Amino acid sequence: GNVKNNRMDGIRVLENKKPKWNERNQAYVLDFNGRVEKPSVKNFQLVDPRDEDDVIMQFGKVTDDTFNLDLEWPLSPYQAFCIALTSFE
Repeated sequence: GNVKNNRMDGIRVLENKKPKWNERNQAYVLDFNGRVEKPSVKNFQLVDPRDEDDVIMQFGKVTDDTFNLDLEWPLSPYQAFCIALTSFE
């Protein structure tokens, strides 16, 4: 189909948002707008590379055993949940 023929019409590509350097913390960080409390390698945000300010999905650790999952169109809750599961071993 379309992907084989390098036609991307109707396909939305998402990628991990790149963290920004924080001088105060001396670390790379992502802004989760208060929805994530604990640093974790499992925390991530997905964005459209054409608009990195529009976070389509974010997943992050709140407590030792609780995570938040936020999403918006074009993802369904099922798709976002499946993507979030990939961050676990």
